[in-house]
Amino acid sequence: MDQNGALTHANPGHAESGTPAGRGDFARLWREPRFDGMECLNARFQRHSYALHTHETFVVGVITAGTELFRCGVVDLAAHAGQVVALDPEILHDGRPADDGFAYRMFYPSTALFERLLEDATGQPVVPRFATTVFEDPELFQAIAGLHHGLEGAHHEPLRADIDALRAFTALALRHGDLTARPRPAGPEPVAVRRAREYLDAHLDSPVELADLATAAGLSRFHLLRVFRAAVGTTPHGYLTDRRVSHAKRLLAGPLPLAEVALACGFCDQAHFNRVFKGRVGVAPGHYRRGSNPVQDTAAVAA
Repeated sequence: MDQNGALTHANPGHAESGTPAGRGDFARLWREPRFDGMECLNARFQRHSYALHTHETFVVGVITAGTELFRCGVVDLAAHAGQVVALDPEILHDGRPADDGFAYRMFYPSTALFERLLEDATGQPVVPRFATTVFEDPELFQAIAGLHHGLEGAHHEPLRADIDALRAFTALALRHGDLTARPRPAGPEPVAVRRAREYLDAHLDSPVELADLATAAGLSRFHLLRVFRAAVGTTPHGYLTDRRVSHAKRLLAGPLPLAEVALACGFCDQAHFNRVFKGRVGVAPGHYRRGSNPVQDTAAVAA
């Protein structure tokens, strides 16, 4: 790959054409320690719909079959088989299958991972910003799909994985990202919204009353809801749920039983935890935990 993002000697990968094979939903998620614990998801959905949520990481992947419909911010979009998808961190979005369902392979790379890869390519630790979410790029599609297939294999070679990741993610950033854009400034929101977020972050493990949250923010309940949604893009409850799921992901890397993780993250019981977690991540908490070691967890998980 050259400095302009041209792919050379690309892993051909392959597109899984046609409609998603089989009936029902399927999802397998694992994490790659060599790439900052990057989550990797191989899924086919004909029924499952994602709730509105955000990711602390980028979202990068390919649609391998069918069509996914999703709302990104205030825009309704559709991603079709053969297209590439890229989404900045902390962007509110959902996802649902069109009539024929969809299959996709997704990566969730951290900002730090992009910084390191782009520093290798450009000499500067820059981070891309993607103004366009869905785009056509057959060569890049093959590179991303090939990397994903390779990492899903039980015995992928580290050198091959490093080369393919550098090629795919750097080409994505150089071809389609804005390397001059600055991250959204941390703190343009009203002081009251910042206080509300801090209060919610401090109460992930306990029930939160709107009256208490409004008192912490110094606003009426009605005014708080208006300014919070305008600044954050979701309600205080949506924000709190996202943060609880993110906290749960970190706890699932440890030894706590699922029931204790649920309580530590403010869910009323394990069934509630399972439902909310899967609605935002695509797999249940137990499946997410087993995905920690893709070498041992070689069987795909049926949703």
